[in-house]
Amino acid sequence: MRFAKQTSVMTAPPKTNPTRLLAWLWLSCLTLALTSCSNFEEKQLRELLHEKGFGARAQGVATRENYVGGLDWVQFMLGQNDVLQAGAERLAELTVAQPVGIDGTIFIPYVGPVYVLGKTELDLSAFIKAQLRTVLTFEPDIQARIVRTQKFFYAIGEVRRGKGRVLLEPDMTLIDAMFTVGWTNLANLGRVYLIRPDAENPLVVDVNFREMVTTGYTAANLRMRERDIVYIPPTFLGLLARLLERILEPVGLAVRTMLGIASAQSAYDYLTGRTDFFYTPYRF
Repeated sequence: MRFAKQTSVMTAPPKTNPTRLLAWLWLSCLTLALTSCSNFEEKQLRELLHEKGFGARAQGVATRENYVGGLDWVQFMLGQNDVLQAGAERLAELTVAQPVGIDGTIFIPYVGPVYVLGKTELDLSAFIKAQLRTVLTFEPDIQARIVRTQKFFYAIGEVRRGKGRVLLEPDMTLIDAMFTVGWTNLANLGRVYLIRPDAENPLVVDVNFREMVTTGYTAANLRMRERDIVYIPPTFLGLLARLLERILEPVGLAVRTMLGIASAQSAYDYLTGRTDFFYTPYRF
């Protein structure tokens, strides 16, 4: 038997292309940089997102128990002998109404700025008493009052007046809100949306407002809360009308611009004596 002679051939390793290696390294660095930037932007976005609630620092049911909001004013009533105590003369400053600062604080004599957003009148009275007790030798009789309150809800859609922020009135319901803002002829009163925004569990209630005012069945006449959204949608024909209005809006703007230019030119000709403003002879 003959055995085949095996020979081994040694092959040289392939040469590495330096240009390809540099390109691969540059692509890897670019991918790593983009990934890190994306992760950083996502982290920033997560920090800005609200976890729950509307997002405001002052929250509550104002129609049930009023609380200090960012647009409110606060005033205090003192006991009869509090200002007469030695070293407590500046407490009289609390009797003057003061607005809540942009950072949610008010100024308390002998203490300084204190954060009051979201506190009810009872909580605010107890909180200010505790703050003054640390700097005075007696406990003043202080009662807090929220004055010039400006709680509001939002109204959008086919609203006749008051579109945007509308002041919230005491014991206000959806019917009160609807008659406060009014509605246009294009409004679909059979599907009025009351939206209670929240970062976790938003509530959207589809209300047949026409049925409520024609039959008196007020089961869906919900009580309004601060920062609720009332959306009055248009009917189908109203939607077509609004669409046509948006399409023709640039044309109307151009026509008004041309008429304005023509009026300005006529006024200029009259002032320079080129033509008579009240009489221009016909030319044949």
